[in-house]
Amino acid sequence: MTGNQLDLFNKPSGRTAILTASGFVLDLTTPDATGLPVEDVARALAYQPRWCGATKQFYSVAEHSVMVSRLVPEQFAYDALWHDAVEFIQGDWPSPLKVYLGRDEINRKLAPIEEALARRFGFALHLPEVKKADLVAMATELRDLLPGAWMDWGHLPPASPETIEPVGPERAFALFLARHDEVKHLAQPEKKQAPARRRTTRKKTA
Repeated sequence: MTGNQLDLFNKPSGRTAILTASGFVLDLTTPDATGLPVEDVARALAYQPRWCGATKQFYSVAEHSVMVSRLVPEQFAYDALWHDAVEFIQGDWPSPLKVYLGRDEINRKLAPIEEALARRFGFALHLPEVKKADLVAMATELRDLLPGAWMDWGHLPPASPETIEPVGPERAFALFLARHDEVKHLAQPEKKQAPARRRTTRKKTA
């Protein structure tokens, strides 16, 4: 655990808490990402494969995130970079699996964790502009990285004209951090939980 998390009387359980690369502990039962380093998220995303690892070369969520951040209008670039942030602990669950398991229930369970990450890093969740770019990236990945298959992808928009060239996890880690430095001025200030107000009682006067 990092120093600012130390609580000798409330040790998170290894069954419900995630340990990140720097030693940060994210308790999923009461998610608070305050102090979570950008590097921890970037590294995990750089080692998470897209498409269940079915791509011709290793292609990470971090590379995908950088691509999406370049496909949106500039004012949404930071939000787009972080749009899959929860996958740093979840991994890239394919949409068909979410449909099979129950997408609504999965989204409900993940929502507090996503919101904690959004508060920590100052990005907006579920923007239409980001979703549109996400689908363009998906179409591009299908064209450049996936084997041909007899499947209906009619819901996808045209792919990006640029060709994807996977760079591997360590380079993807560096690219994510570099893109973060480029667009972090677009982040919203980190929202901190307001301390509880103490109630005071006034003595009645006769």
